[in-house]
Amino acid sequence: MRNNRNNGGALRRSAGFSLIEVIISMTVLAIVVLTVISVLVYGFGALMRTKQIALATQICQEQVDLVRNQAFANIPTLGSTFTNAKLSLLTNGTGSQSVENIAPSGNDLLKLSVSVQWLNHGQNLRKDIVTFITLKGIDRK
Repeated sequence: MRNNRNNGGALRRSAGFSLIEVIISMTVLAIVVLTVISVLVYGFGALMRTKQIALATQICQEQVDLVRNQAFANIPTLGSTFTNAKLSLLTNGTGSQSVENIAPSGNDLLKLSVSVQWLNHGQNLRKDIVTFITLKGIDRK
């Protein structure tokens, strides 16, 4: 900063910012910008993961509906994997299912477990849906 003498001979500061003030302002601004960028990157990652989970849930529900539309006698003979065109939208997406007879006596209650697995940035993710299917249908005695 330059010091100037005014008409009375006293020293006064000239208007403007010093170099230190500019450096401090730039440092604070850089910290704020980096924080905002990191929050945005994390937010976009969370959004992508949420979209993938929603897609996996939709695939599982479609498979549950497909199995429920089968004849009850055919359900226990289903394979352990299934295919769905939407699985290709997930990185290394695979679908699996299992059917278990859980009725203590007889074959009138089945437990169906449907699962979708995929990779998200090197992390294995999985969505499961478990439901029960009865020979007589829902809410029938």
